[in-house]
Amino acid sequence: MVCDTARQLDSSYKNTWGFAQLLEHIDIGILVLDLNQQAIDYCNAAFFEVLQDEDLGRNYKELYDLFVRDIETSDDSDQAWRDAHQVIYQGRLIGYSVYKSAANYRCVFIRDITEKSRLQSIAQAANAMDNIGFIFSGIRHEIGNPLNSLKMALSVLKQSSENTSPEMLQKFIERGLADIGRIEYLLKSLKTFNMYDRVDLKDVHLVEFMDKFISLVDQDFHSHGIRVKTEIPLDIAWVRIDERALHQALLNIFNNAAEALKDQEVPVITIRAEERDQLMWLIVSDNGCGIFPEQLKYLFQPFNTSKANGNGLGLVITRKLLAMMNGDIDIVSQSGHGTEVTIRLPISAAVDQVH
Repeated sequence: MVCDTARQLDSSYKNTWGFAQLLEHIDIGILVLDLNQQAIDYCNAAFFEVLQDEDLGRNYKELYDLFVRDIETSDDSDQAWRDAHQVIYQGRLIGYSVYKSAANYRCVFIRDITEKSRLQSIAQAANAMDNIGFIFSGIRHEIGNPLNSLKMALSVLKQSSENTSPEMLQKFIERGLADIGRIEYLLKSLKTFNMYDRVDLKDVHLVEFMDKFISLVDQDFHSHGIRVKTEIPLDIAWVRIDERALHQALLNIFNNAAEALKDQEVPVITIRAEERDQLMWLIVSDNGCGIFPEQLKYLFQPFNTSKANGNGLGLVITRKLLAMMNGDIDIVSQSGHGTEVTIRLPISAAVDQVH
């Protein structure tokens, strides 16, 4: 069904909207609001199909309040116009974007994304379970080390507290605080398995981030005979990221590399960083079995996998996480010659970066 106003288009309107018939046959709901007249200027058949509410489809005020008002009144309206938005209507999740088609017109594109959102949530949960073995193996090892160090320091202090010099006492305190800080980071990393509705972007020292990440996974990879090499300059620029999101993305990539290295005599994963094109390039390469050309074009499709026990969700989620951080990912591979994964991240705009 089409809006009454759409049925009554005069010839001048049809000239302005030369693609009106085409718009009636696409599966995206389209709505045009005239702010001056406070009227619905146009809506296509798909708009009603998405909303499933003919009464709302004829109510200018309710449509304006539902899709446009918050954007018009946003403190950061420029960003709000560029963003994709979501709203729950009658128990369904509607995704929409709004554009200024003219000074007094607002064009709204809507789509029912309820099922898509449900599948993404399932994919994220399944992917988290896939990686849980890696993360907890590292956590067991990494928490054990600082706990043993703390236990030893406290035991020494207990046995010789009266004869301990202030300098030695200070040394033990500093060591203990460092160990506690390490445990706190490891516990915080468990939040990696949360669902990502949004990211918390912060300026992060890449060298420190990678030190923490490698320390978390290195033991588990080492136990499988895999050497992890890092080539990251100490004076490399800071990046603007969500640490949890990048942690999960890298874990997915390292997990894939480990699978590809199972039959290699000297398995190696190398990660290096460089600034290029005003972006930070993180390049993860392995000397594994590589990827067949016919598989490359399907890498980012959900549930596409060549692994016996895989679910084909890791790279889908990785690309989503990177996109949420204004980053992207490319993969180059050749069967029998390893794989190279390139992540591009935004460099921090902060002028004073303390290393």
